[in-house]
Amino acid sequence: MSDELCSINAAAGAAPQRLDWRLMLPVFIIVSLDAASSGAILPILPFYLRTLGASPLVLGLILGAEALGQFVAAPWLGQLSDRFGRKRVLLASQAGALVSLLLLALANSVVFVLLARVLLGLTAANFSAAAAYAADNSSPTTRRQAIGILSAGLGLGGMIGPGLSGYLAEISLTAPIWVALGLSATSMLVTGLWLKGAPAPSPYGDDSREDERPLEKVSFRALLASPVIRVLIIVLLCHYFSYGMFSSQLAVFLQDTFTWNEHPFGPKELGYLLTADGAINILVQLFLLRWLGSYFSERGLIVLVFAILSTGYVSAGLATDIATLAFAVLCISTGVALARPTFVAALSVHVPQQRQGIVMGTTQSLVAVTDIVTPMLAGVILGQSLYGAWIGAVVAIALVGAVIARSQLPRIDPETKAAHA
Repeated sequence: MSDELCSINAAAGAAPQRLDWRLMLPVFIIVSLDAASSGAILPILPFYLRTLGASPLVLGLILGAEALGQFVAAPWLGQLSDRFGRKRVLLASQAGALVSLLLLALANSVVFVLLARVLLGLTAANFSAAAAYAADNSSPTTRRQAIGILSAGLGLGGMIGPGLSGYLAEISLTAPIWVALGLSATSMLVTGLWLKGAPAPSPYGDDSREDERPLEKVSFRALLASPVIRVLIIVLLCHYFSYGMFSSQLAVFLQDTFTWNEHPFGPKELGYLLTADGAINILVQLFLLRWLGSYFSERGLIVLVFAILSTGYVSAGLATDIATLAFAVLCISTGVALARPTFVAALSVHVPQQRQGIVMGTTQSLVAVTDIVTPMLAGVILGQSLYGAWIGAVVAIALVGAVIARSQLPRIDPETKAAHA
């Protein structure tokens, strides 16, 4: 078992040394469409629930229930993608999203909205399955770039979806939901017709038969025996916990403390920030990530991400003018854009090929836990108007992640070794 855990990737020698865009383009489009579909719903969901008589507390409970569904289901869906292939799991999750959106569009009570969002959480394995697909079709030296392409797709969808929603909401609150359903259906069509449906990796190499030995020979629990993987997961959770505390209550903080053109920060201004965030995300993935990856090791890049984010968090807490706030947004958006592909790729190159899906799914599940906890924790702090304590907690958690990464991760990572081999 130790030999399996120490191996970077059983099929790394056969993996391409340059990304094949014929394989990556369809999954980029799929992730973009799915992100646009989700992005079209989030801006109108609070107002949609209000028309059904729901309170802000009910909105929080529904979002928490969705995250809880993702926490429960993501590891199983990732494991199923290891066994049955990425394409089949993507299609299944997209079918669930279609049913969820249809329920949401036809909802006449809060109960149906709750059912719709829980179903979406239970089938929300799109990014983990897509990331596992990217890992299958990239080498250790191109892994970070491959995940970065998917993150750019998230940024593109994150720009398009809210923009469409803001325009269509003037027609009706259900119009964005129907458009989101159309985007999700298109994503499913691209998956079915274009995505390569390669068989799931065998847990014992290409020469073994899947029916000769049980799939669970290399489980996620066994993978946690690797100290590097344990440290990476702890560091990843530090990032998502700090960013979750910050992003979940940013609008409340800015509305209470910041003025824009002599009036309080509002939904329109928040839309501007989200659009800028999406644009920065795309630029970082396309131009900055690969350049930084050639100069920094895995450990160095993770520490750099935390440093950039901490600078942005402090700047946001001190912002009293547009220039300072813009600088904060630039730092935070850049750090977040670098974080996802860096963490996912770092985990991926330390995991055997046959366990990519379950690791991506379980990681997504752990991130969902932070989505449940952080809004409530940050809400309690800001509910007491303790703005300095809020920013202090966000920065402290990020710095803990940086210290752990700096002291516990190896100086030379598998990507660096492969690049110089």
